Amino acid sequence: MRIFIVGLGLIGASYAEGLHLKGHEIYAYNRSQNKVEKAIAEGIVEKDNDLDKLTICDIVILSLYPKHNIEFIQKYRYLFKRGQLVTDVSGTKTWMVKEIENILPEGITYTSHHPMAGKETSGYDSKDYRIFENANFVIVPSNKSGKKDILILNQIANELSFGKILTVDPKTHDQLIAFTSQLTHILAVTLVNADHYDETKDATGDSYRDLTRIAKINEEMWTELFLENKPALLGVIRDFQNELQYMKSLLLSDEKEAIMAYMKSAKEKRKSFDKD
Repeated sequence: MRIFIVGLGLIGASYAEGLHLKGHEIYAYNRSQNKVEKAIAEGIVEKDNDLDKLTICDIVILSLYPKHNIEFIQKYRYLFKRGQLVTDVSGTKTWMVKEIENILPEGITYTSHHPMAGKETSGYDSKDYRIFENANFVIVPSNKSGKKDILILNQIANELSFGKILTVDPKTHDQLIAFTSQLTHILAVTLVNADHYDETKDATGDSYRDLTRIAKINEEMWTELFLENKPALLGVIRDFQNELQYMKSLLLSDEKEAIMAYMKSAKEKRKSFDKD
């Protein structure tokens, strides 16, 4: 297939690399042209590359921040062609999906998705298609989805070696991501900022390092994602605060058996994730 990737950051460049290795023709656009030139020099993107190539492609993968995906479509909608599948890899969906549904030209299908993979570093030079191996892949249909969209996205997921594939609506996606991704990043950031000991870096073990790895965060991207998903995110923060308050109350009351039961419940639930 001919695939046009908009944005050569970590995910976009990793898609370009992985899909090129599977034999697809890859074309790309990036606001910093030097990244495209680098991808061409490395053989990931076709040498005959130009923004106009969007017109000949079967799939367009939007890999910018949500608001920039919308701006790209608005600016270059004249280059999209009937029969194309447009998708995106953004971390929040509800608001963006509605906006894209409203501005996409007729005859173009749109089904969003979310690759649940990443690294502590960002940008083109951090690309690595191997980050997708066995990662979860969430497909998010829209009101403009076509009959073959999910089959095509399943193909892409399989070619990039993703693991489980889940299909949900935009609102459910954002609720899930608020809990499994956004809250975890907030926990990592707040845990690091709660540190008031000069000796912490010399006293950490695997637990602290594992919990705070994702505090090495792209603050611009995550701030935008947090604010776009604010209602869902505030809800899961409240749920977490309630659980933390419950654990605090058990400690204050020296309720040994209840603390052990609470931890055992969490252990068994977490172990169940590994059975599939």
